[in-house]
Amino acid sequence: MSGGRTEVAPPPSPILPAQADSKCTHYERNCNMVAPCCNRVVGCRICHDETSPPGHPSMNRFMVREVVCKLCGTRQMGSNQCINCKTIFGEYHCNKCNLWMSQSKKPFHCDQCGFCRVGGQENFRHCSECCMCISVNVFDTHRCFKDKYKNNCPVCREDMFSSRQSPQDLPCGHAIHAHCFRKLAGFDYRCPICKKTVVSQQSMAAAWEARARDISEHPMPSDLQRIVDIMCNDCETKSHARNWHFLGIQCGHCSSFNTVVEQVISSGPQDVPANAANDESTSGSA
Repeated sequence: MSGGRTEVAPPPSPILPAQADSKCTHYERNCNMVAPCCNRVVGCRICHDETSPPGHPSMNRFMVREVVCKLCGTRQMGSNQCINCKTIFGEYHCNKCNLWMSQSKKPFHCDQCGFCRVGGQENFRHCSECCMCISVNVFDTHRCFKDKYKNNCPVCREDMFSSRQSPQDLPCGHAIHAHCFRKLAGFDYRCPICKKTVVSQQSMAAAWEARARDISEHPMPSDLQRIVDIMCNDCETKSHARNWHFLGIQCGHCSSFNTVVEQVISSGPQDVPANAANDESTSGSA
C-alpha cells in the first residue's frame, strides 16, 4: 500500500514497439524507464501516456522495476546509479515513486499523500482533512473540506490530487488549478462550482457601484420591464419584487450583482410600488 492506496498490478496489455526516441521533456534525468504494462522504454510515465494509442492504460509509476541508462544503454533494476558506468541518474531520487529529477523544483516525498510533491518540504504541511500538502503561509487559515482535492478541476477536469499543476483555494472553499483560475478570471469573477464571487466584496464595490449607476442612467423600455424574485449567489439572500434589468439585478442585502432570477412576477408596463426595490428579504439556507 502507498498513501492509503493498494497497488494492483495493471491488466495485461499488448507488447508495443519500442520508441526510436525516448527523450523526455518532463524530467531532467539520466535514465529511461521500462513500462511495466507494455515493456516499452520511455522517458517517464507522462511520455508513455502521451505516446500510447487510445485505450492503452496509463503507466503505474509504482510498478516500475527496470530502467535503462541513457549514457551506456544498460538495462537494470531501478536505482539511482548505473551498475555499469556509475552514472547518477537524478539529483533527486525517490525509490517509492520511482522518480528521478533535478533538485531545482525542490521535490519531496509525502508519505500521507503517497507520492512526491514539489516546492520544498519546509514550505508545506499535510492536512489530513483536505488530504493535501498545504502551504504553511495559508495552512492556519485555509478552509478544510473532506477530501477537497480528491476531485477533478472544475475547468480542465484533470484530477487535482495527482496533478503536476498546483491547485488554488478559492474564498468559498472550493479548489481549482491555479493556471485554470487565471484563465477563468479573464472573463468570469465567480467560482465555477458554487457561483460565489471569488473577489472580495470590498474589491468589487466599485464595480457594483458603476453598474448600479449605469442601470439608473439607462432604464428599461416599458415593453421590456419585469418584476422578479431573485436569489443572491454571494449571501444566499432571496429578494422579492425587484426591477429586472439586462445589466443585472442588485441584491438588496449585500449589494452584489451576482444574482439569479428565481421567478418572474409580472411583465410589461405597470406601476411599481415605491418599495419594490427594497422589499423584504429572507436568508437562504447555508
